[in-house]
Amino acid sequence: MPARDLIDRFGREEDAFLRTEFLAPVAGPGKVRVRIAGIVCEMAVRDPKPGMQVLKPVSMKEAAIVREASRAEAKRYLGLFPRARLVATLLHGGTWMGLSAGAAPKGVRVEGLVPIALASSLRAFETAVVRFDGALFLHEASDRPAEAAALREALARNEEEPSRKGLTAEERAAYARALEFRREMEKSADERRLERALALAGADLSAFEEGHGRFTVSFRVDGRAYASIVSKLDLTVLSSGICLSGRDRDFDLTSLVSVLREHHAEGRDE
Repeated sequence: MPARDLIDRFGREEDAFLRTEFLAPVAGPGKVRVRIAGIVCEMAVRDPKPGMQVLKPVSMKEAAIVREASRAEAKRYLGLFPRARLVATLLHGGTWMGLSAGAAPKGVRVEGLVPIALASSLRAFETAVVRFDGALFLHEASDRPAEAAALREALARNEEEPSRKGLTAEERAAYARALEFRREMEKSADERRLERALALAGADLSAFEEGHGRFTVSFRVDGRAYASIVSKLDLTVLSSGICLSGRDRDFDLTSLVSVLREHHAEGRDE
């Protein structure tokens, strides 16, 4: 189609669109996407309210809500898109993040945690039946409530592995991710600080004790266990745990790891 004809067609369809109402999911920052003459356009929603809404264009850049879509209208709209299943795993900023609960349909790519839109009724570990409209995973229904309840109870008991039988591999993966996240959030600022310092050099924190402006830190370097004392203020080494000929304070916790590796490679561990 010649460029001029395409421009004329878009202009006609744009004029017609401005006189109509349309249905779209309103979620997140309150923007909707519409297709006009095959071109996807994004519009801001005036006074956005989350949900499946019937809207009317105010301009080509803004729309206003007319009313909430009926259940039948929402069902017809969702039916236009491929269905997938996600396990509700983490709640982030009021939005459920889900892991794939099985093979996604053709054309739908699910990698890692993805946001589930319009899922205010969803509960942790429920399997969300969603429809993917090309941009959003829209919550349609919830499944496996009994399994989800068992997982929530296991998480409350801080179980390493849920004992419930019949759980899917995806549900167990979601549980492991949620448990890891909760334990991370429960860590103190000092523990996270020490972990970060050691992780920069490829070492792992085992445990630590605080006292009199210092930390006694137990950690592992390439599978070998060490214990050192560092300043709480800046993690300067006060006692490395090996012989450094009085040069302990030349290092901090991160740089000490390289020194420990060198000592081990040279067979000088003490």
